[in-house]
Amino acid sequence: MREIQNINTSKEKRTFFQWLNFLIPYFYTAGITLILSWMIVASILIGFTTLKDNPKAFFLLTENTSTNDSSINRSETDKIVSNTQESKTAFSIIIQPFVESNFNQIIFRGLFLLFIWLLLFLTIPVAFKRLKRFKFLNLEFEVDNIEQAAIETVEISGTKARLMAYFTGDDASGRTLDFLAESTIEFKEVLEYFLAETQLGYKNHPINGVFTYKIYNGTAPEKLYDLVEESKESGESAVCNKIDEDNLWKKSYLVFYFPYNYTEYITVIESYSYSFDILDKYLFELLHKTISKNLENIEYMVALTNDEEDTNVDTFS
Repeated sequence: MREIQNINTSKEKRTFFQWLNFLIPYFYTAGITLILSWMIVASILIGFTTLKDNPKAFFLLTENTSTNDSSINRSETDKIVSNTQESKTAFSIIIQPFVESNFNQIIFRGLFLLFIWLLLFLTIPVAFKRLKRFKFLNLEFEVDNIEQAAIETVEISGTKARLMAYFTGDDASGRTLDFLAESTIEFKEVLEYFLAETQLGYKNHPINGVFTYKIYNGTAPEKLYDLVEESKESGESAVCNKIDEDNLWKKSYLVFYFPYNYTEYITVIESYSYSFDILDKYLFELLHKTISKNLENIEYMVALTNDEEDTNVDTFS
């Protein structure tokens, strides 16, 4: 019997760039929250200080410094005021008080920081996305064209179709025969082998899909109960893809319930970064059914061979 190839089923690893893409919205929100919190706290402190030192100024009132006992000559005061007003420009009268206000400075500084923070997180994703154009002022993005996306979809579908053809071909039947030991073949052992080969095939271009798999006998984790029941009732794979594809804490699941020789097998395919489609459902269903068919054919062939040997022995005896 030919030596069976040992395939390592390594666990799915999330890359640094996947974590970065996942954490960017949280950093963005935290930065905005921090800037707004600074603006609010600084405004409250300034308002408290103004209310304590000069309550009238807090309510935008000016103190009347003129009294009956003023030692300053009114005529001289009017002359000084008139000369000062003549020397003031429109900027110093209107703009300067507005700009020099501590409260307004807080608002302007906060808006400036928010603008810088916004630009920073608009430009960071560009470095990790395949974008062709980014306009600074209009904030215009242009993504990959539709033709390229269509080509990639066809390539992915073609790769999955080749895997299906491989499962139903003579090569896969020959590999299944290698698991024959004492006239029997373990279904789970063969299934694990071909799942490992499928796992390696998905990692490559153009699918670039990383997943892990587990095979349960009869009982699966409680969180997958609904998917197992759905697969059991329909006889098909049950798929549950996560809503937010960038959420690296959640997983997408493909579950298939398959009974063989009075044993219930539940295959669970899970992934942090890959979403399953209808071709994936058909592919894993076909894998289970093809293995089952190949095992039946091999066992039937072995039974016929044993019967012929017994017949020959009886004849010669």
